[in-house]
Amino acid sequence: MPWRLSLRTRLVLWSSLTSVLLLVAVAAIFYVAVRGVLLANARTEMRGLAQQSAGGLSATLESVEVSGRTLAGTASGLGRQPLDLRTLMTATLEADPDIVGVMVIIEPGRLAPDDPGFDWYRRRQGAGYFESTVRGLGEDYQDYRTKPWYARTVGTARPWWGDPYANDATGGELFVTYNLPLFRTGETAGAIGMVSLDVPVRRLRTQLGELLAAPGLVPMLFSPEQHVVLHADPSLEMQGRLGELMSSRGRADLAPLLDALQRRLSLEFSHEVPRAGGVEHHTTFALPLGDSGWAFALGVPEELILAQLRQVTLWGLGGGLLGVVLCVLAVRRRAGMIARPIEDLTDSARHLARGEFDYPLGHTARRDEVGVMARAFDSARTSIKQQIREIAEMASERQKLESELDIARDIQLAMLPAPRTVRHGGGEAVLGALLKPAKAVGGDFYTFFDTLDGQLWFVIGDVSDKGVPAALFMARTVTVLEVAARLGGSPARALAESARHLVEGNDTCMFATVACGKLDLATGALEMASAGHEPPVMLRRGAAPAWLPLPGGPPLGFEADAVFESWTGRLEPGDGLVLYTDGVTEAFDLANVPFGEQRLLGVLGEARGAAATCEALLAAVQAHAGEAPQSDDITLLALCYQRAAGKED
Repeated sequence: MPWRLSLRTRLVLWSSLTSVLLLVAVAAIFYVAVRGVLLANARTEMRGLAQQSAGGLSATLESVEVSGRTLAGTASGLGRQPLDLRTLMTATLEADPDIVGVMVIIEPGRLAPDDPGFDWYRRRQGAGYFESTVRGLGEDYQDYRTKPWYARTVGTARPWWGDPYANDATGGELFVTYNLPLFRTGETAGAIGMVSLDVPVRRLRTQLGELLAAPGLVPMLFSPEQHVVLHADPSLEMQGRLGELMSSRGRADLAPLLDALQRRLSLEFSHEVPRAGGVEHHTTFALPLGDSGWAFALGVPEELILAQLRQVTLWGLGGGLLGVVLCVLAVRRRAGMIARPIEDLTDSARHLARGEFDYPLGHTARRDEVGVMARAFDSARTSIKQQIREIAEMASERQKLESELDIARDIQLAMLPAPRTVRHGGGEAVLGALLKPAKAVGGDFYTFFDTLDGQLWFVIGDVSDKGVPAALFMARTVTVLEVAARLGGSPARALAESARHLVEGNDTCMFATVACGKLDLATGALEMASAGHEPPVMLRRGAAPAWLPLPGGPPLGFEADAVFESWTGRLEPGDGLVLYTDGVTEAFDLANVPFGEQRLLGVLGEARGAAATCEALLAAVQAHAGEAPQSDDITLLALCYQRAAGKED
């Protein structure tokens, strides 16, 4: 047996499949259950990380703001004392490492009408400092009072953070500036100048260094004007405001973040980031950095959170598959032990199928299902051997019976006269006949004989049954009819005499329909009688075939005193007569349509000899029936009357 069809293989395969399905189901349940917990824990962890990062940035900015307020308060108390102010600026730089540049401006004439004012800028540069008057920093600072940054500082009377910038004054480095108005001591209106502190963007980048380098995380630092100052993607830094980047890059998913920045609110939201071939699910945490106007946001891809879960799941699946393999090996070993007795029985069954009934059959002593099956096989083997012996005996008897039936058929056919031509008194009759039994032997018959006085007797009949009983009754009927006909007289008298003899001893109530006729060969005079048989067909020369209207009578074998009437007529030279049994008209095709009387007349419409007429009619019946089995005998008797050669009317 092919391995793929064996019970052992199917047992192993189904066990393996069940184990794999259970493993997949457990993994799926584990994944779904842990996924929600992991996402919640990861969000909590990322929220804490965002708050921690925002806290660090806020501390830096607040430290700068404190230094700025201290500088502004001290500078207003010193008044215009350049040396002291420069010393104060140096102390501010040394006190806060986050600050790399300090600028102090006191407008001329604000402290006193003749006061020339004070403007000075000091910035770290290497191990020392770069110093210059504000006006000496470049064209952008020549008339600082007309600059927006100065006008905003002294005009609003409130400190504010500027957006990152870089120029010659910053040494080309990107700075953010904290600007404060400068008032006289004890006053809060009428600013006399301003103080600004520069913080390099690299200091802020250093604080976010680990986050910016972390794979998958998206840290973002926004200026008060929503400029993207720091980003995990450096190509987005200082490329415009968030709203502008959203429009240019199709990031409508960041609309909640823009709203939170504009309203300076904390926000936590989930959104879908468009990617090539689909979207990526993100959760973003946004936090304002105190009252500075700055904001920090941290985006976390869900894929990053689930990567660890997938890794754990894959490890679990790997371990589970290893367990499945070990289980399959164990099942395979056990399946072999279970299936081996069944394979032995299968082998015995294979030998049994080949007729080797004495092949050893094991496991009959077992008390389990295998033993039950083995004993059932043994019982079946014994029964089959007995049945084969009986079948052989029946086959021998059937063969003997068929041989006897063949002999009986040969005897039956030998009883029928061969077609021939009968001549007398200048007239002759050409006779043709066919008999095709439905079984080995049948009940149809025909016979004909001539007498010394030139009378040609012919008979056709159909016994009510089939097979051997019908053949025996047929033989008896033919014998009785021939004896009755040879006694002389008319066909009607011959039928009446036969009816009386056939009733005697007919305990089986069999009967036969018979058509009997007598033709005077010299004159063509024809006399016929019927015992319930089909009417013959008259074939007149030059005319269409027509039914011969014989008077009806009862079949032979029913009534001992039956009375029959004769029909008399004449055959002219060239005329013919066809007699048949009901097996012709009642031959059915596969659609259960009979051959019928019209087809019979149609075949007989063509002029033929007696033998040719019988053969043509049989061929037409067989062509109509096709493959349909027939249940009745087919018998034909044709007679052609003509003047003998050399004789004239």
